[in-house]
Amino acid sequence: MSCWRGVCRVCRGRGLESPETEIPQHGLVQSSRVKTFDAAPPSASYNLMDAIERQEAAEVVSRRPQGSDLQDLKEDMEKFRKSMEKAQKETEEANRPKSGPREAPGRFDFVTVEDGSGHRKPQMAGTVKVRYAVVLERDASLLEAKSDFVYVLGAQSQGVGEVCSQLLDGMLLQMRRGQVASVTHPLRDLFASDAPVIAQHGPEEVAVCEVSLLEIFVSKDCSFKNSTGQVLKEVIKDGAGSWCNNPSDEGLAVLRVEKISTAEGRCLFPEPGASPMEMFVNVGDGEVCDALECAVLEMRPHETALVTCTDPSFLVGAPLGEKPVPKSSEYTLRVTLLDFNPGPDAPSFDEEDRLTFALRRKAEANRLFKEGRFRLSRQRYEEICDLFHHLDIPKVKDRFLGKYELWQECRKLRLDCRLNIAACCIKLQDSSTAKEACDLVLKQMPENTKASYRRAQAQMQQRDFVEACKDLRRLLDIDPTIQEARRLWEKAVKQRKDVDQQQKKALKYDAMCRKILDDRSDKFTLDNAPTFHDDPEYHQGRPVCESMKLGKEQLEG
Repeated sequence: MSCWRGVCRVCRGRGLESPETEIPQHGLVQSSRVKTFDAAPPSASYNLMDAIERQEAAEVVSRRPQGSDLQDLKEDMEKFRKSMEKAQKETEEANRPKSGPREAPGRFDFVTVEDGSGHRKPQMAGTVKVRYAVVLERDASLLEAKSDFVYVLGAQSQGVGEVCSQLLDGMLLQMRRGQVASVTHPLRDLFASDAPVIAQHGPEEVAVCEVSLLEIFVSKDCSFKNSTGQVLKEVIKDGAGSWCNNPSDEGLAVLRVEKISTAEGRCLFPEPGASPMEMFVNVGDGEVCDALECAVLEMRPHETALVTCTDPSFLVGAPLGEKPVPKSSEYTLRVTLLDFNPGPDAPSFDEEDRLTFALRRKAEANRLFKEGRFRLSRQRYEEICDLFHHLDIPKVKDRFLGKYELWQECRKLRLDCRLNIAACCIKLQDSSTAKEACDLVLKQMPENTKASYRRAQAQMQQRDFVEACKDLRRLLDIDPTIQEARRLWEKAVKQRKDVDQQQKKALKYDAMCRKILDDRSDKFTLDNAPTFHDDPEYHQGRPVCESMKLGKEQLEG
């Protein structure tokens, strides 16, 4: 195909008139090129300029000696090499220390002896495991050493003769796990002024302090509801694999529970002389206590962690079983995840398999609810609702096209789970979450009696008796035969009246009115006093209290 003007060099080189080819089967003569449109031929001046350009190019080629292309390439390579050498010299010159007095190294500028691994660095108030040694620079004699101890950054806790905590904090904040670093300072910068080594060698003696960061203990909130701080996990030995390599529901995990103790140091497990317990656990089925159920979902293979909780109800279940748990401010479990088999990847299932999986998990959650494991059962119900979060999204809902019955079953299952979440929250005295769950159900089914009843229960826990009476009254209008709702309505009405009486006594409304109408009261003036008479001139010259009394008589009349 020719260009749009038909005057490009390619077209002119081929010529507008190409050799014709004979097609024997038809006996026709046809051009091998097909023009899509007719174009004007180039002008005479254009042909002249093109001929001049061709002649100049031919003269340049004829004047060049043979082998000049290779020579040009060598020259270009030599120029490139010289430019690179010049850039390297300029970089070295910029990095070379300038002449004159050099700035002394900072207190926390250390020299790395061994590189660490990973990207994580300690944070303030974090816990690490370290060791250090301090030796004199002149004869390498040992001054102070401490090995494999747990240290909290920023705690400002140091014994007599130990290295200053400010120095350790400044170094550790820049280090990674397994890194070894050293600093060289006078003894006055390494130890406190009353340290024995300073009295023995003097404050100006130079020493080398080598610090090794062995472990970084990472804390994470593993509670069923994030940011509540009910269960905290502190990693004391990192696991293998990526950060998301964790067990999931219906997976099999192998746990080793090494110790359970209280904040006072009392050992609850194992018994004296007994060994740690290894357990094969189906994740999410309540075979272990709630604290371990929370922590195992956030652990990696071969990870060892300290799991901390403050509520003794989180320890109900294996390994303690039904043994009574003594009161304490904090309980700590040392546990290791030896291995696990991941559970099914439910979010990747199609809708039929997802519904089957959800029904199976709902049966387990119902069993946990009957056993009184309300936290764990609520978590199971919430995960089922998350599986069907897309039911109300128009674009995602299209995957149910032609499957109306399946869509109805999924909606009903999610609705039942939300009602069960409300029931669990009421048992756990979490009235706000229970009310939110009921609101979602009533938005879908405004006449759902269970949702109205459980929202009224949540409002009773919040002492919102007015709204509770409204919900119960509406519920009784829908179905007057529900005796539990009638009894709760009577209780709500009675408590509402009691609260009204208490508020009236607390406000002392009658006493407040008598003080306002008292002649000796000076709370109002003629400018800002309430006016009960239509004629403003009527109040001229009258006391404020008399005008208010007159207004009261008119109101009573």
